[in-house]
Amino acid sequence: MKIILPALLFFLPVMFLGAEPAEREIDAYRAAMRALADESRTEGMELEAKVTESRIWEDPAFGFFVPRPPRQQRSALPDDARPNQRAWFGKMRAIEQDYAARLMARAKELAEAGRGRDGWLAARAAFFIDPDNAEARAVFGYRLSGGRWLREWEIARSGKGYINDPEFGWITPKEKRRLDAAPEPDDSPKSGKSRIETEHFDLKTTVPRRTAVRLASRLEDFYFVWHLLFYPMSVTEKEAAASVLGKRDAPAAKHKVILLRDRAEYMREALRLDSNAAISSGGYFPDKKTVYLYLPDPENDEETPLEVMAVHETAHQLFAETGFIPGAAQRRRADPGRESQFWLTEGIACYLETFEETSRGWNVGGLKSYRFVRAKERADEPDGLLPIALLAEKGKEAFQRDANPAKLYTESAGLVSFLFHGEGGKYRVSFLKTLQVLYRGGENPELLEEMTGVSYPQLDEEFHAFLRETPFTE
Repeated sequence: MKIILPALLFFLPVMFLGAEPAEREIDAYRAAMRALADESRTEGMELEAKVTESRIWEDPAFGFFVPRPPRQQRSALPDDARPNQRAWFGKMRAIEQDYAARLMARAKELAEAGRGRDGWLAARAAFFIDPDNAEARAVFGYRLSGGRWLREWEIARSGKGYINDPEFGWITPKEKRRLDAAPEPDDSPKSGKSRIETEHFDLKTTVPRRTAVRLASRLEDFYFVWHLLFYPMSVTEKEAAASVLGKRDAPAAKHKVILLRDRAEYMREALRLDSNAAISSGGYFPDKKTVYLYLPDPENDEETPLEVMAVHETAHQLFAETGFIPGAAQRRRADPGRESQFWLTEGIACYLETFEETSRGWNVGGLKSYRFVRAKERADEPDGLLPIALLAEKGKEAFQRDANPAKLYTESAGLVSFLFHGEGGKYRVSFLKTLQVLYRGGENPELLEEMTGVSYPQLDEEFHAFLRETPFTE
């Protein structure tokens, strides 16, 4: 039986005031599922109890989990199921359907009242509690087609004669026959230029197509997770309300990515765009609205893995290009931290490098990260970490040209983890608001102090204590 876990239910709901009604429904849902698990266990139905409990999801330590929504519409139990199993399954589905319906009703009420972000958050909870709720699915771009939940983009693409090949991506049957007959193996150094189009990305590459398709698939997964975690930061109340009420806007422009075959090819392109690119393993270039990446040398252990660098740079891209401010002001927003607080942009991107796929969805954050470990080690080294006040003063140029930029990157990653998870996440709301203000062009050295209401010396003390007490590992 397919196990679908509940949603990431407390990450952004607490960021925007007014989400309490949805949270009460979520708490009631969890209580009902626990009661059903207890009832099943008393009847000797241990497996059914565990399946029920698996729906009452919790985040990993110091991180977040986003479950993968099922593609297949859930069906009834098989014909050989026992009567007590059928009764249990019926109760579980009734709980899911009931609470998802309540949440969707609440979502629409909030959206119609002008509280679009709160409505969207309620719809997100409904989406994960009952992934077969058609209204909730529609908010997130899905429609039932042939017993499968497909993206509207996928349905439109199929209607134009394309197939989604697991090796070559969205191609025509004619292209499929040609690629299958191509003599070059996937790991061949020889490759022509190709283009991979997904729902949200336009990827051009000089590497073998199979390799590029794997990266494009990872970027789509990352976009899905980023969207669920940060969407309320990037839209207006009106835009969020429209998505809940089914008044969807035209598709936004795709995010551009270029994947090159090696570092030399990357350097030829990147140095034309930024003189600091010589120290990079990939980059987002806001003037071009494009992420540039390359295949690292498998013999060089010092190079950052492609899947990590791709997430880091795409995080910059999504924050810069998704929502926030339309028109002329977007150019300023696309390159935040130029004068101060540049650590925020790098810290959140480093934190999101921890993005990883699991058997049931995706994790972000957690305890396993070399950047978190290094920040922890530096907390006990003399002058190992900069005072936050000095870190906050650094703009883009000062940050990138620092004598020890690796030190600044690890400190920034550790600081983001602290602001998300320290003391149960007490600074999470103010940190996300700080990030939002920065991307709206409101940068100044005191920004984090102003948003948290806590002095930098006090934050330094709490940050160091967090690093020492948290059991980070690589």
